[in-house]
Amino acid sequence: MPSMQDRFYERSAHLTTLLNSDPAEAVKQAREINLDTPEPERFNLMLLRASTLVDGGVLVQQKGAIEEGLALFRALHDRFPTTNIAYNLANGLVAAVGNPPRDPSWLDHQERTKDYRAEARRCFWKVAHSKDADYELKTQAWTNLANQFSNSYRFGEAHDGWLAALELDPENGVAASSAARNLLWLYNRGCCSDLTRIEAIMLAKIAHRYPDRVIHYAGAQAAEEIAAFASELEDPPQRSPHKDPFIAWVERERLTLAPAVERIDPVVGKLDWLMLPGILERESGASGMPPPVFAMFNVLKGDFILARDLAWRAIDENVWPATGRFGDTLDYATYGPDASALILAHRAALDLLDKIAVTANHYFELGQSPDRVYFGKLWRGNVDKVTGVRPLTEKVEQVIRGGVSALYGLLELAEDYDNSEGILRPQKELRNAGTHRFVVLHDFGEPAHSRQAPEIERHRREQFTQEALRALRVARSAIQMLAFSISQHERGLAQRASGVVGSLIVPDHDRIRGRDNEG
Repeated sequence: MPSMQDRFYERSAHLTTLLNSDPAEAVKQAREINLDTPEPERFNLMLLRASTLVDGGVLVQQKGAIEEGLALFRALHDRFPTTNIAYNLANGLVAAVGNPPRDPSWLDHQERTKDYRAEARRCFWKVAHSKDADYELKTQAWTNLANQFSNSYRFGEAHDGWLAALELDPENGVAASSAARNLLWLYNRGCCSDLTRIEAIMLAKIAHRYPDRVIHYAGAQAAEEIAAFASELEDPPQRSPHKDPFIAWVERERLTLAPAVERIDPVVGKLDWLMLPGILERESGASGMPPPVFAMFNVLKGDFILARDLAWRAIDENVWPATGRFGDTLDYATYGPDASALILAHRAALDLLDKIAVTANHYFELGQSPDRVYFGKLWRGNVDKVTGVRPLTEKVEQVIRGGVSALYGLLELAEDYDNSEGILRPQKELRNAGTHRFVVLHDFGEPAHSRQAPEIERHRREQFTQEALRALRVARSAIQMLAFSISQHERGLAQRASGVVGSLIVPDHDRIRGRDNEG
């Protein structure tokens, strides 16, 4: 007589075969699975039923089946919040959401599904950062999280996610091909340098080189599509490693302010060449000077570059003047300008977010007083007493429906940062601790063993360094989305304008100052 485990594996194999040959029948038989059994059989059957309902529901486009499977995954996650269940729940949520339409109903879809998508991001984030999950689950979680970012025009974060997936599994062709397509889309819009296309080709060739991994992660059909895509591209040229350690670090950590996350051309003098497009003048009596948004954007860039430089210089304590004398607290804490620079770099990067919101409020004429603008609060109105939902403000909605889709990515990032359960909320809380209280870094030992006080938050220096780099990437992505949003808006204004549209060439600041030797 077959064991309980043998019966389960037999039923699982049977349903898998049905999903490939007759998904409607697979859904029907999944609904017939009897869950009135003792543990652990009930757990396994719930998981099998949920997976089959979601996968089959997607194949036969039965939303009811997907929702049934999702309810089972939620019940499982409530009882067993493991990374495997979290990953399956996230995929169930993504299946329930479906692919966003590429038509005027896109914003309606994003708003209708925002709670499901935020929950899916939280689940994928949990798995991607888990110490217990195996590398295959984590690389898939990063890939799927990046796909979610990309669907909301959060392209910088998406690329970070795909590259994180490739760090875990360098043969993850699904992540590589997704990143390649994303870069080529931006390149074809005229946003990027030729290096963007070269990197896209390099990524596509990874996908082409490892078809078995693509089949393993995404199936045979995806592998065929990716192979066809990659075969259309020529081989990329060879690149030499950077000799300058700072440039190598900036490229490795993806901290250039360019239109896309791309590699650095060593012959280009400026790493941070992201610029605003030409701006259609709105004031009839303007003096010929560029609009104030250019000054705001310049300050954003300058502040980011300084925060990045602080993080770089904090790596080496010997580059700082040894003018301070400190009492040792006998707990392996590090004190001095190098530790303070790292904490300040984290804080300065995230302080940019409110300034980004102020810039968006000014440029898009959202109508808020500049001294009352906050990154997490700008985009939505008050809670609707009937629905309990905070709708987009009328002006924000008008801008997005006018063709500025990237602005939705900025407000979604703001919600991940500001909401109590958002995936970036810990960054905000760490920034607040560094601003209003004390953050102390330890290079050895266990910070929890130090003498504790509510005014002090303690972290391992190595871990805090990663948080500072993550904060810089958040700020970089937000600046990129702001620039892309302005570009989309200006393109729309130019298309709608009648008659001759004049433009003002904004000169290079270094050239005006007489210090540009780059040409």
